[in-house]
Amino acid sequence: MKMKKITANSMQEATIQIRQQLGKDAVILNSKTVVKRKLFGLKKQQMVEVIAVLDQDFEERAGKGLNPPAPIPVLPKKEPVQKQPEEPSFAPEAVKAVPPHSQPLEYARNERHAGILPDSLMAVDRKLKDQGLDDAIRDECLKGLLTKGAVKEDQIKKELEKLLTEMLPAHTSDEPMIRSKYIVLFGSTGAGKTTTIAKLAAKTAIQQQKNIAFITTDTYRIAAIEQLKTYAELLNAPLEVCYSREDFVKAQQTFKDYDHIFIDTAGRNFKEEAYIKELTDIIPFDKSIQSFLVMSATSKYQDMNAMVKRFEHVPIHQFIFTKVDETDTMGTIFQIIAESQIGLGFLTNGQNVPEDILEGSPLELTRMVLQ
Repeated sequence: MKMKKITANSMQEATIQIRQQLGKDAVILNSKTVVKRKLFGLKKQQMVEVIAVLDQDFEERAGKGLNPPAPIPVLPKKEPVQKQPEEPSFAPEAVKAVPPHSQPLEYARNERHAGILPDSLMAVDRKLKDQGLDDAIRDECLKGLLTKGAVKEDQIKKELEKLLTEMLPAHTSDEPMIRSKYIVLFGSTGAGKTTTIAKLAAKTAIQQQKNIAFITTDTYRIAAIEQLKTYAELLNAPLEVCYSREDFVKAQQTFKDYDHIFIDTAGRNFKEEAYIKELTDIIPFDKSIQSFLVMSATSKYQDMNAMVKRFEHVPIHQFIFTKVDETDTMGTIFQIIAESQIGLGFLTNGQNVPEDILEGSPLELTRMVLQ
């Protein structure tokens, strides 16, 4: 994306300059009247200041049939003997729509809007970058703030929170997080699945007074089975260990009268195709199963993204991010949710069972990014 700030005597003149410098496909984001001093400050003159942008992915989106932003209109040249045509309206409500962050905006990062954006918006850009948000999401935020005319601190906070929250999949507050009979957690080694499933089960049993049971398919680690047995005994809940689909079907029949059955799975290297096959061979991912992909909040974006793609053939209803207390940046989590449009289920922030787990929401995650 190329961004320019143009100062001219009139909107018509500014529009001509934008067309000359950025081309006919440029989009005006913001315009305002400013006062410039001339003749050593003795004379004041009202001028127009315009911020315009050229999306360099314009041709690519147009080729895919996506809606490109409307170009700046062609204005007739002023003739000496003719009356000057009226200037077009560039009121805030007429500002052209900006494409969503799902179409990346490419440009030289070492010249990112320096000297163009107000200092307040430059500070926003730096904050979001420090949190780990990529260029496309940050650009969408900046353009949204500009089109709203939000450049003061109180305006920025309100509008930025709204912009970011709207990028995330909505969650109905009246809908319970645990809403299916079978709850399965899966993910890579060391993500904290067993401790997390114990937290979910304990909250369901203690706070909601539900009858619960456990199933584990983690037959690779004896310690994992023993750990889950300990939690099951504390909650006075039965546990079945399943080695095959037949074992799983029998366990389902055994627990048919229980409200919720929490299913723990083996933590394996997610890059191994065999792990995904083993998971789906044992567990029938039908409509009765609510599944959560568990990832550590301390993981790199590239690893999280690769894991989501690896599990693309397994239904993922929501994410659970663990070890939130071990990181200072929440932007990577935000990025993964915004790109995948898979909702946030829970966040864990410690090892205590059942206390250290929180229900996630788009607004709360946004506030964690901005705090």
